[in-house]
Amino acid sequence: MKTRLIFGLLMLCLSWPAVSRSAEEGEAIERTVKDAAMAAATFSETRDKQSVLKLYTKDYVGIQDGETEGRDSIEKWLSDYDSELEKGSTLRFIGAVSNLQVRITGPSAWATYDYVFQAIRKGEFEAQDSGQCTALLRKDGPLWLIFHEHCSKTRSGFGK
Repeated sequence: MKTRLIFGLLMLCLSWPAVSRSAEEGEAIERTVKDAAMAAATFSETRDKQSVLKLYTKDYVGIQDGETEGRDSIEKWLSDYDSELEKGSTLRFIGAVSNLQVRITGPSAWATYDYVFQAIRKGEFEAQDSGQCTALLRKDGPLWLIFHEHCSKTRSGFGK
């Protein structure tokens, strides 16, 4: 009986660092996903393209509502939006991520989540986009970066 108890405690002690490390990695992945949404939403204030781009790999490929996009598509959107802001556009975005679930397999991970992205112009609600995403991430040194993302708008009803 004592041998089993000692063996059980030894196994718990040996596995504790892995559980702790896994929790830290999960939190880092959650931060990357949330930071990506926040950086895009606050771009109108920061005008910092790198705050968005630093969260994606150079070979990023994503699918947004059936349309393929690469990292260059993100850069173009940021440049176009920056140009509009320079011309005095009052268009602003609010982004939120919820129901975030993370799974880690070695140096790769995936996160599923719901998103809401709202457009506000002149302080008035203009449009809203909401849906679900799956992001694939890989470890790059100490960072987790998004290398693929598939996002689709929520259907308004079953079978539509």
